[in-house]
Amino acid sequence: MKKLLIISILLMSLFIISWCNNDQVLETDKSISCLPEQRNVDACDNVYQPVCATVNIQCITTPCDPIKQTFENSCKACNNPLVSDYVEGEC
Repeated sequence: MKKLLIISILLMSLFIISWCNNDQVLETDKSISCLPEQRNVDACDNVYQPVCATVNIQCITTPCDPIKQTFENSCKACNNPLVSDYVEGEC
């Protein structure tokens, strides 16, 4: 009886942990794509609302995976031609 209780608690703990990890994955899927009208703007506000942007690195010899970089705000991120999208908050 005691073993059954321990096994039940372990299984429930694993279920809760996996459920929490799925929520974190869903939050990162809420990326916002940079629109054409956000590119090449003359000036950006100096408001600090950090975003974590996907920067598509250009390699010479082999394809490179994109990196994540924190920008001061979405305007400054999308003004970078290598940025494809971003999520709110720091990386």
